[in-house]
Amino acid sequence: MKAFLTGASGILGSDIKGALEINNWEVLGFDSKEIDITNLKDVKSKVKNFSPNLIIHSAAMTNVDLCEDDNNAAILANIIGTHNLSLTASANQTKIVYISSCGVYGNGKVDPHNELDPVNPVNYHHYTKLIGEQRIKEHNTRFLIVRPGWLFGGTRAHRKNFVEARRKEATNNPVLKSAVDKFGCPTYTADLAKQLVALLNEDVFGTFNIVNDGTASRFDYVSEIVKVFNLNNTMEGVNSNEFPRKANMPDNETLDNMHLTLRGLNNMRHWKDALKDYITTTYK
Repeated sequence: MKAFLTGASGILGSDIKGALEINNWEVLGFDSKEIDITNLKDVKSKVKNFSPNLIIHSAAMTNVDLCEDDNNAAILANIIGTHNLSLTASANQTKIVYISSCGVYGNGKVDPHNELDPVNPVNYHHYTKLIGEQRIKEHNTRFLIVRPGWLFGGTRAHRKNFVEARRKEATNNPVLKSAVDKFGCPTYTADLAKQLVALLNEDVFGTFNIVNDGTASRFDYVSEIVKVFNLNNTMEGVNSNEFPRKANMPDNETLDNMHLTLRGLNNMRHWKDALKDYITTTYK
């Protein structure tokens, strides 16, 4: 089996590539320098040359504040790029996986969001990810849309490694401030990748939340990182308005893996166990 993967060098894409290869998939991975997803001809040509059984679209413009500053760039990367991959998958009758965002649900619910809850994104990044979902569904019936949680993972060198960023911050600051009013589900990219492979093995289709078990505020999350590293920093819980951003962020990005659970396929462990595993194996 052959998989065509965008965003292959990112923290999630790299773990998806590894999980597929362990399961005997041949994976052709691309980063942004190797494929122009906004160019339909380039996408069609590269897919045709490889002739995959599966397309996984993990690439995206993920800088939420930059999406507010440059709407056109967000449209190109997250909507037009997704549209091009969706069209190509449809033309080749190839199953497609699209990595979306927990932020598409927006605000309006205190409990974790399940896949049947309404979507109402509150910033431009999450809006473009939702439109990306619609582009996938417009052209394909054999699709998986994955809504992940607050992702952590990758190597220490990965630019978007949240755990490493907090470790460095803790090294230079005896007191760490973190928001007590923003909630989500910290999610290990390696666990998500394994869960995705399990879904592919079952040949199921549709929209799936995939997050590690349990919820956390940003304060809880950073506190646990400090604890697992056995650091002596003082943690101070503050309101999120102490960290001004151009993008409005949802208060509640917690998710419920309802569709996985109903199918008896939910293999996702608690986020604290996953975080400890990640730190102990990455920082030996």
